[in-house]
Amino acid sequence: MKFSEVVGQQSVKRALIFSKKENRIPHALLFVGPEGCGKLGLAVAFSQYINCENPQEVESCGICPSCLKYQKLVHPDLHFVFPLMKVNENTLVCNEFMKEWREMLNSNIYFTPLQWYSHIGRENKQGTIYAEEAGEIIKKLNLKTFEAEYKCMLIWLPEKMNITAANKLLKILEEPPSKTVFILIAEETEQMLSTLLSRCQLVKIPPIKDSEMHEALSNQYQVSEHDLNNAVLLSEGNIIKAFKLLENNSDNQQFFESFKNAMRLAFSFNVVEIIKWTNEIAGFSKEKQKDFLMYMLKVTRDNFLITEGAENKVVHRPEEAEFSIKFHKYINERNVFTIVKELESAYNHLERNGNPKIVLLDMMLSIALIIKS
Repeated sequence: MKFSEVVGQQSVKRALIFSKKENRIPHALLFVGPEGCGKLGLAVAFSQYINCENPQEVESCGICPSCLKYQKLVHPDLHFVFPLMKVNENTLVCNEFMKEWREMLNSNIYFTPLQWYSHIGRENKQGTIYAEEAGEIIKKLNLKTFEAEYKCMLIWLPEKMNITAANKLLKILEEPPSKTVFILIAEETEQMLSTLLSRCQLVKIPPIKDSEMHEALSNQYQVSEHDLNNAVLLSEGNIIKAFKLLENNSDNQQFFESFKNAMRLAFSFNVVEIIKWTNEIAGFSKEKQKDFLMYMLKVTRDNFLITEGAENKVVHRPEEAEFSIKFHKYINERNVFTIVKELESAYNHLERNGNPKIVLLDMMLSIALIIKS
């Protein structure tokens, strides 16, 4: 994987390339950034660059034997660790799922943990990096390099590592074998052991810039400028979210009708119909449920902006604009923050495998009370 395959992040790329040119590559790096910023792709591209046999000014050559193996993710000195989930008490390590991991990463360098779990048939489970994996890491890194200058160990989502595994890695992280580079790729460092964090050099990966996002999406999707701008605005630097918005364009009309129905039921406080609405939305896939809640947040935000006289900051479709003419006055500073809080709470509960019927019903009843108060 080359740096050019990762959208934006030019300043981060320059810093990584500089560390190689100055021969000052830290033995343990911690890439931290929000979902969809490209940190996993950057980690793979950097690993390829430092092992390229003929590195260019700002890129690996892409044609040397090392690069060709990196492009296929089969280089013997490139190692991956990622969360898995046990279905029984048997030992479980990443080597058993390396084929699926390469398939996932080769098809798209931007994906969420839930998409990974779904790919391996564990959509409703939470992933963990188990203690057995720490033993595998130590065993692999104590071997000499096969071909490359550096052994690269990429750990995706180290915050999913259980305490036993993390403690086992402390010594090798502090004093790794010669020419070994750890790259930990995290989103929620507050869930990591402080002793693990202290052994790594932090590299902050920001959200993707709007201009870079726009260019990347326009090269990949044949959509209207309106839909393109809408995806850039709503994604907030998260290219995974932008992909979803453009690929699920057909869902927008359904989401719009479901939102209108939800607001009508909230105003009438028809509990029987609210339960029916809840069951309908609970019938969506988990990803679609979450996408719908994000849509509800977006429309709520848009209508509050209109109420506050900032309609020029709103990007919406004609039917949404027509709906907002009458609806926006019901979303104001007295209720918008509590409505948003309920929507975000529901989203977080769904992400943590909450029962969608219970979560959505609680959300709808709470919103109905807020609106009617």
